Amino acid sequence: MMRLSLLSLVIAAVVLQAPAALAQATITNSKESSANTTEIPRQILKTGVSLNARSISPNSFQLSTTIGLTPLLEQLQAARARVESSNVGSEENISARQTLLEIRQSVSELIQKTNLEIDFAVAAIEAEHQVYEEILATFTSDRDKAIAKTNAISFISNGALWAVSAALAIPGYKNSMFAIPSGIVGIPAGVVPSFASMWTLKQMSGKKIKSEVEPNMLAKLFGYPTNPDIEYPASVWAFLNQVPADNPQGKKRIDQLVDRWIADANMSGFTDRHSKKQLDAITASVSQKKGLSISTLTSRSIMLQQLHAEVWKMKRLLLELAMVAQGEKTLTVSQNTKVPEVTFNQASKSKSDDFFPA
Repeated sequence: MMRLSLLSLVIAAVVLQAPAALAQATITNSKESSANTTEIPRQILKTGVSLNARSISPNSFQLSTTIGLTPLLEQLQAARARVESSNVGSEENISARQTLLEIRQSVSELIQKTNLEIDFAVAAIEAEHQVYEEILATFTSDRDKAIAKTNAISFISNGALWAVSAALAIPGYKNSMFAIPSGIVGIPAGVVPSFASMWTLKQMSGKKIKSEVEPNMLAKLFGYPTNPDIEYPASVWAFLNQVPADNPQGKKRIDQLVDRWIADANMSGFTDRHSKKQLDAITASVSQKKGLSISTLTSRSIMLQQLHAEVWKMKRLLLELAMVAQGEKTLTVSQNTKVPEVTFNQASKSKSDDFFPA
């Protein structure tokens, strides 16, 4: 009886301490005070484009300047004005029309080139996202199956043990000797589900395997080496490294993206922009023991989707510039905003110093 009492006390202590241990395990050592604090994230980096406005948004003008389109659009507007001011059929009018067509062709080609550069980057992002989603689905399915098996074992053993315990207790009113085996069987009947429940909490994180070494489209954002397959076109990389024109005192778009990812409560696998261990696994640049998990894959997937969404917004700006080329809008900024410029050379600077300071 003394041994049974001691066993009961030990089991009770383990069960009572389990929640505290679990809570302690979930506490992160992140240096980011805003890590995973936003449960419902919102959009960032809105373009400010209004199709009803005659003038263009500051961000559209910024992009036009970045890709070298502004001089062409200015020439186009001047050529259109000459065509409208000259007499139809005159030599001056014909010459002006020819110039207008040539400049419009150059504008169209540059807009199309930038548009294809956006598609180039998005194609790589989506290809990686598809692979990660497939692996994530497999990891999630394996986790759900493992939890289902644990629960089944828990329920079956619990029911069987309690049935035996109750069967032994029935004759106990006549013969007290059955009370001891009934209690002995009843103890594991309660302990087994408790341990099974704690084990399912561990299983919730799913399996963890050694992460691969195949850098993705997130690598360059954090200053990691790239290869031709994951390199960004100049216009896209410049766009990400610019401070939005309608917020010249703010941060670069790429920094705002990282801030959003850190704050997003849906991405528990990314809590510190300075954590080399986290970034090695997220960017798939350096192999990490147990680095590939549901948490890592979820973070990669969300980050790639958000990156896709922000790069894709460049198309809204290109539409506004195309409307200028068609004469539907004028090359004037809708707000009195200073437009910061970033050249392709400036934008190509590595961000390793930003994320891994000396």
